[in-house]
Amino acid sequence: MFLFNPEVIVLLTGLMLVGCGVIFFWREGRGIFCLWRSMSAQRKKIERRKCANISSHESRALEVVLETCSRYQREKIFHKEGLRFLSDTLRLISQVAAVYHPDEKAPMEQARIGNVLSAFLELNRQIVDMLETPGLERLTQFRLREVMPGFETNKKSSAPAFVLDFFKRRVRMIVVRALWIQWILLAGESAIKVYGERRATDEVPDPETLLDEMDPLQDELDPSLPDDVREVVEASRKNILFALKPLPWAEVKSIYISLAENIARVWHPESPAPLYEVRLYDLLTSGYLECAGRLGQKPLLKKIRGLRLSYLTGAREAAAPFAESKLFDWAKKYQMGRAAKWSKTIFKTLQKKQPGILFRDVAIGVAAEGGKRWLILVLHRKIANETNKLYGTNVGDDEPSARKD
Repeated sequence: MFLFNPEVIVLLTGLMLVGCGVIFFWREGRGIFCLWRSMSAQRKKIERRKCANISSHESRALEVVLETCSRYQREKIFHKEGLRFLSDTLRLISQVAAVYHPDEKAPMEQARIGNVLSAFLELNRQIVDMLETPGLERLTQFRLREVMPGFETNKKSSAPAFVLDFFKRRVRMIVVRALWIQWILLAGESAIKVYGERRATDEVPDPETLLDEMDPLQDELDPSLPDDVREVVEASRKNILFALKPLPWAEVKSIYISLAENIARVWHPESPAPLYEVRLYDLLTSGYLECAGRLGQKPLLKKIRGLRLSYLTGAREAAAPFAESKLFDWAKKYQMGRAAKWSKTIFKTLQKKQPGILFRDVAIGVAAEGGKRWLILVLHRKIANETNKLYGTNVGDDEPSARKD
């Protein structure tokens, strides 16, 4: 019969594929167009800025941002280890920082605390504005695992459904790439503002005043967390509380990533990649940046907004030459490592037991490490709370293996 002619079958199959593609892209096309138009406008703004009469440092920094975007437009964004969102963002920021501070061993630590917190709030505002893009909410209603390499659709589905799944995946890859490039543009522009600021000197507040501010600070766990999530958070928190040596930020970053992954695993216990179980739209609307930025309202951070991050990281060895080498040895000797708070209580104890020490140097050392450890704990709590909300949203609506209460 005519319908069983191989040529006719091929033609009908082709028409079916084209029809499915047209229908799908007709529904989603407006959102994709608006998203790419927004990204293109942001890039053109940076390109115009680069052509303006600006400093050589800013010109080079803008070039770094544009080169990074061009690379992501032509290269794959997913790798064997997944989407390198955090590491690639930090690499871009480090490159921008190096442009403005080429002679520093740790250029990223030259950012002022207040500028970083302000940048978090500005980035959050820009993302909120981006969420107003027509059709974006509809386009981002999928989990990141659905665009990961190796993700398999239902092989038993019918031919039309299989074709539709194929087009869905292609559109989602386009959306992720567009959002990723948009993020690079926004993060790069913010980094230029942070590191491009010039100020002659650092005004270090009196360390004992800062120690007074630390005494009432709280860093307790959120009682509303589910019991199994609280166990994960408490176990992670101990890595910070009980550390008897300065915590480098690289180690802190690992603690935070492990915390997020373990919380995600509580909600998605059978997933091979629990971090990628989050819906893209939920990730865009999460409160990580806003929570971090609002820390600037804390009285302690208001006092040190003008200081560089290196004050907290300990990179400025000249700030505490004596305390850096002795402080943690004393803390261990007098069993203060489990005291949970690095505050004036610790300073007074050291002052009483070691009357011959250089008190101001020790006060600076305790204030710097105390401020850093308190900030690490507060961010730890914020990350725990936001991650629990993020991965506890819409659990189980499309994965039967998800956690059930």
